Amino acid sequence: MTEISLLKYIKWRPIGVCDTGEGEKRRAKIFSKVDLESISSPGIERGNWRGNPKVMKIIRKYGNDLAKLSSLTNGMSNPEISEIRLVGAVLKIEQTPNLNRESEDGEVQFFQVSFKDSKLKNFSKYNFKQFFKWIVIILGIIITIVFVYKFLTNFSEFSLKKNFKNVQECGFKRGGDFYLDELKNIRESMLTELSSLPKWLKLEEARSKCLGGSIHVDIQEKILLSCFISVKNRTKKIEFSSLPNFRKMESCAISICQKNLKHLSSLCRRL
Repeated sequence: MTEISLLKYIKWRPIGVCDTGEGEKRRAKIFSKVDLESISSPGIERGNWRGNPKVMKIIRKYGNDLAKLSSLTNGMSNPEISEIRLVGAVLKIEQTPNLNRESEDGEVQFFQVSFKDSKLKNFSKYNFKQFFKWIVIILGIIITIVFVYKFLTNFSEFSLKKNFKNVQECGFKRGGDFYLDELKNIRESMLTELSSLPKWLKLEEARSKCLGGSIHVDIQEKILLSCFISVKNRTKKIEFSSLPNFRKMESCAISICQKNLKHLSSLCRRL
């Protein structure tokens, strides 16, 4: 095909679809036998082909295929057909292709398509990717929040159960030998813990409050509460993680005060 022009052709001989390239840069696709028969069906002619949906569908199908071959679409991210025109062609052969043997004069028609770059497809892809990205981020945040919430809930329940166990055990059988030994062991553990702390904390007074060897239950309870209150006041800026026995003494002190014993009322108010 060497020439595409607005020839005043008489016969209806459309054989394919071409682009708007010049000379050797022009690309074309010839209709298949089935599609040619559809285009050349009775009743379809030069004046009404645009109004036939089947014809337009075939032309657009070939035009979209041609967009992949045409050099005119280089650099386009999403080429689409912008215009379709019927143009005449003169073929430099003695006889036109087998699909159109009657055109021995070499004059046929092509549906010429023009292309433009449409950003809609890429924009939609970009929007979808952004949407999917934000969905993943939001789901990740939600899963993290749920995980942290469950962890904190389980940790809190574990701490409460542990503290409740300590509270229940400390003084569960008040007045027995085991109870007195328990109070004594708690104070001795606290003294050992205080000895490991720096001397600049000046814990001598707190240590003195933790000493005492009376076998009377009321006195032992007073000593433990006095010890706890004194240590608490002197170690406010120290993390509890460095004073594990302090937690145990605190639980025991709470347990004792929950009994509402009269001889401990003044000390319990200071907790």
